[in-house]
Amino acid sequence: MPKCGAEMRWMMTEKIKDIVQTAGNMIVKPQKLSVMGKEGHANYVTNMDIEVEEYLKAQLTQMLPGSIFIGEEQKNQELDDRLTWIVDPIDGTTNFCRGWAFSAVSVALLENKMPVLGCIYQPFKKEMFWAEKGKGAYLNGERIRVSDVDFPQALVGVGTSPYQEELAGKGMELALAFLQHAGDLRILGSAALDLAYVACGRQDIFFELRLSPWDVAAGALLVEEAGGVFQMPLCGEVQFEKPAAVLAANGNCIEQAASLFKEIAGKAV
Repeated sequence: MPKCGAEMRWMMTEKIKDIVQTAGNMIVKPQKLSVMGKEGHANYVTNMDIEVEEYLKAQLTQMLPGSIFIGEEQKNQELDDRLTWIVDPIDGTTNFCRGWAFSAVSVALLENKMPVLGCIYQPFKKEMFWAEKGKGAYLNGERIRVSDVDFPQALVGVGTSPYQEELAGKGMELALAFLQHAGDLRILGSAALDLAYVACGRQDIFFELRLSPWDVAAGALLVEEAGGVFQMPLCGEVQFEKPAAVLAANGNCIEQAASLFKEIAGKAV
């Protein structure tokens, strides 16, 4: 079973960024675009999701022989302790389909089921976010940190869990509660970028009632390495084996955000 020590991770970082950047450039001006529906309300996949995922799978597993690959657009095995890539080829597919230039490629490398490397690339703005366990979080080479904004002034990123219609009412109730107690809301349509924005201080809190591991694995590491807190408040612990509710915030906001989240969401999700 391959291992990935700190020196090896450092050596891989630049190559991973190059691979992810190439993948992101594939979606900026696709030669053709076909859109298909998937299971769930307003859930889509495009030919580019599939092409980008195939490219990433080939490149990443070649770079790290013996590693496992888990991607949104394929049938996956269960996560175990082996080195595992968890990939969302286009996070924000609906934005991509509609011509909104707000989507990202998200890649995380997990060891013992936890992220040790994470990379999120927004190709339309040429913004490369990345983090290495214990080494900090960065945007285009500059160190990033979460904000120090307090909860009453916080800008809150909201994920709407559109694919699970049963969560719509609870999600809107939760969004209203945050609007009434914090500063303002934003709905960006990409959980990976929402987490990256918490990490770099563009927003102060992000929550969504159900997200898959490929939506959050890289972003979770970014937030933590930027000095923030990433939680799965209805699970009791952070895990990347199955979908879960997520909450991320800076240190000034996390206590009140978690309290409000649990009060409204409770065990109903």
